[in-house]
Amino acid sequence: MMDSKEYTFDILRILFGEYDLLIYVEIIIRVLIILSYTMLIINWIGKRVVGGFGSADILIVVGMGSAVGDSMFYPSIPLIVALLVITLIGALQKLHVYLSIKFEAVRKKSHPKVMKLVESGKLLYDNFSDDQIDKYEVYMLLRESGIKYLSEVEHAYYEQSGKLSIYKYENPIQEHSILPEDLPNYEKFPHSL
Repeated sequence: MMDSKEYTFDILRILFGEYDLLIYVEIIIRVLIILSYTMLIINWIGKRVVGGFGSADILIVVGMGSAVGDSMFYPSIPLIVALLVITLIGALQKLHVYLSIKFEAVRKKSHPKVMKLVESGKLLYDNFSDDQIDKYEVYMLLRESGIKYLSEVEHAYYEQSGKLSIYKYENPIQEHSILPEDLPNYEKFPHSL
């Protein structure tokens, strides 16, 4: 619970607090470590999208949101701390994008590769383990794009964003339904789809 005595209008205290200068060096180190570690974990988890946001975007939103919210609500947190954290997150994101564009090795490490999951109406099971995706997730992504039959799909690629890019046959044969009510019929033959 906050005490109303904590609220005094002192512009220097509001901006800088009563911290030693070393706290700001510590904040820089903390942000670098947490963002780097979180990016490693996000890459390890794999491609996942939440409401159109990629994993790295979610990290930025959560990190900035926490810095902004805490500094607006808690008078004990100087504004310069939040400004420093927000600036560091933005600068590190810009640096990451720049390095990814400039150096192929950085891009390969930090951006998941595009995987082909369907070819000629058949699932490419060997590629599933690379991104830790299963056939039911592929079916869901296909259905979200209006696909009813696996045979409609000439090629489908699992993109870096976690979405599926689908190339359909112009005149497909309609077989191997991926609608939920039809899937149990094919469970006996998982590799035939």
